[in-house]
Amino acid sequence: MDPSSSARPRVATWAPVALALAFVGAATLVPVSHGTGGDDIPFWCLRCGDYALADALANVVLFVPLGWALSRAGVRSRRGLAVVLMTTIGVEWLQHAPIPGPVASVADILANTVGGAVGMALPRLHRWVVETSRRAVRASIVYGVLLIACLGAGEATQVVLSPRALYWTRGHADGSHYVPFTGSLNEVRVDGVPIVLDQWLDVPARGGGDVALELASGRPDTGLAHVVIAWMPNARGWMWLEQRDRDLHVHFASGSDGARLRGHCVWLRHVMPAVAGESVTVRFVVRRFEYRIFLVSSAGAIAREARISPGDGWRLFAPGEGEWGLWDGLLTAGWMAVLLGPLGYLASQRSRATAAIAAVGAALTVLLLPVLTGCAWLPVAGWCGLGGGLLIGPLSRARSGRASG
Repeated sequence: MDPSSSARPRVATWAPVALALAFVGAATLVPVSHGTGGDDIPFWCLRCGDYALADALANVVLFVPLGWALSRAGVRSRRGLAVVLMTTIGVEWLQHAPIPGPVASVADILANTVGGAVGMALPRLHRWVVETSRRAVRASIVYGVLLIACLGAGEATQVVLSPRALYWTRGHADGSHYVPFTGSLNEVRVDGVPIVLDQWLDVPARGGGDVALELASGRPDTGLAHVVIAWMPNARGWMWLEQRDRDLHVHFASGSDGARLRGHCVWLRHVMPAVAGESVTVRFVVRRFEYRIFLVSSAGAIAREARISPGDGWRLFAPGEGEWGLWDGLLTAGWMAVLLGPLGYLASQRSRATAAIAAVGAALTVLLLPVLTGCAWLPVAGWCGLGGGLLIGPLSRARSGRASG
């Protein structure tokens, strides 16, 4: 017997486990710097942090591949859970001690363990669902309904809020995360009209979304400092601008803030003058599903633009607050492929005609969402991901048919 023939099954069995562990390590053990100076989150707190829900869901998803790989390798549930638990405890210990950046917490351990358990349950669930074509069709219908609901909820969560009144103030230092702003805020104009700070300003319908700020830059070597904040009547910020070193941080409030998901945060890197006291003009044009940022200073002029489409749900869970740049299209395509892949696979278990019907329904849903909500159209990258996800099922079915033949 050729020894290599027995080695191949072992490699095929345990390679996914090794890849899943490598994925966990790459995602959790790389030193990072916090975009906002870092939150001092107590280790034992379960709901602390501005992005607690986003971090919890990301941690669940992170360990699903490991649980799936362990189950696929034939590891029993108890041993698999033990491996997942020891892995997450090891990761959290490394984050707590030698590796700077990531914040360790017991909430991460619980979320990771849940993710591992979900991953281990997936192979059994898969076998049960595809056991009969009728069961697979029912599952595809249920998944399709949930998919529509999730896409709609994602769009609603990312809508930039439209307050009826705003209270504009200069920034303040709280002594923990924020330092005093060493520059000065000279003027704030809303819809072209200068406003008085520290007073309530009524916002007319469909107004208040064009904001211009005239300021003198702060020192380029200080910590995070508030420049200006627009408060809503519920005592939450609608928009705030911060400077740290030569970077500017802008945040626009949306439903994601209350849900503790990632919101509309933009870091403009190295855009402030290298000398304090220089004139800077910042303008924001804010709408429900889009915003544009313009900055003019002695260092030059820059512009940033974001439009929210049905393929931008990944932004609610994306780690950090950095600019994704060229990764935007890839992440949008991947997000749509992940969402539509299960639908295409389940529908194809009945027939190609069922898969085609599911594909048409998914495409119509994505086309109707911008019409019904006013969000942006799905970009080309998103359509590529949608098509790729829907093709997963028919292609896998054809492959399994050739293998059985």
